[in-house]
Amino acid sequence: MKFNLYLRSCRQKYKLTQEELVQDLYNFDESFIGVDTRTVARWEAAQTQPSIERQITIIKLFSTLSGHILSCFHEKCREDIENEICKVGVRNLIGTSKEHILSFPSQSFKLEFSSIRQVKSFDDVSKAMELPYSTVMNLTNNIYDLSIEEMISWSRHPSNLFLISEYHQQYSGMLFSLRLKPYIFNKIINFEMKINEITNDDFASFEEMGSHLPITFFAYNDKNATLLSLRFYAHLIAYQDIIKDVGATPILESAKKIVLKMNMKAHKEKRVAQGTLTSYTAPLSDILINPSVMKMLFQKQACPEDS
Repeated sequence: MKFNLYLRSCRQKYKLTQEELVQDLYNFDESFIGVDTRTVARWEAAQTQPSIERQITIIKLFSTLSGHILSCFHEKCREDIENEICKVGVRNLIGTSKEHILSFPSQSFKLEFSSIRQVKSFDDVSKAMELPYSTVMNLTNNIYDLSIEEMISWSRHPSNLFLISEYHQQYSGMLFSLRLKPYIFNKIINFEMKINEITNDDFASFEEMGSHLPITFFAYNDKNATLLSLRFYAHLIAYQDIIKDVGATPILESAKKIVLKMNMKAHKEKRVAQGTLTSYTAPLSDILINPSVMKMLFQKQACPEDS
């Protein structure tokens, strides 16, 4: 989506004239002094574009008016949001990681032969989880002491996001995230509870507020990584009204870089046999409203790989 379309659609949705929007912006943040209706008109016509910092402030204003983090996105389905996200922006946001994103040749990668599926959609969930589980064990040295039976059970829960990417129907990556009840999430982030102590009763239902805890991410190449991350962000945006926080307890340095790029902050440290384990967390608003995500959502030009 272009920012000019977002700005105009939100202004019209909340029945604001351009003059009223100018006044609301100034009342919300005095840095908008000097902005007038001609400026807003040029923004909406894509003749000029506000800076990333001003885009963020405008989005925060609409958030206070609507009660939604990303107004005018909250009513869209996940598929529509995916189509509007810039894949190049996603790739720049997640960066590169030799441990989590391998370098299998991607020059000939064709989207029509790639798919992202929830684990629970496979006919044989146990078989579908074999390679992902083995990958998790290799990446983490099983520091979380998780059994494959636990992960299979978690993958079947309707609130959790257990994604597997396939290329030509062969496993090519995964992104697993638990949607926990906020007080359970806080226990995990504060190291008051171990991840392997989580039970199905600890997952938030779609009738209640929950917090996301990504537990693993892996892809054969950067294009697979982009598609997995795109689906995760589209999920966060589509369900923004029932997600409170996002957090992680990464082990590898490359994983720490990924969560920092997501705008999470270091929260607490714990000494373990392998060294120091650090938890990271941020409210969903910080995950979705920051310069990196603005570039992902509101690209200036059409992204060449989105065609």
